[in-house]
Amino acid sequence: MAKSPETEHPVKAFGLAARDTSGVLSPLKFSRRATAEKDVRFKVLYCGICHSDLHMVKNEWGMTQYPVVPGYEI
Repeated sequence: MAKSPETEHPVKAFGLAARDTSGVLSPLKFSRRATAEKDVRFKVLYCGICHSDLHMVKNEWGMTQYPVVPGYEI
């Protein structure tokens, strides 16, 4: 039996997301999976946006799935 979305992704999260190719980022609330035994959990206070993130936000590589929350450079 398949798990419900609430069971599979119970942790509430927040990010700034692009919803289209405009490049505008707006608040997005979403859910993520729970922290597992071998995971490390930390709170991100600041995050950089790199050139690759800009390509993804504007779908310049033709593979972006919106909404997208850029910024892995923590």
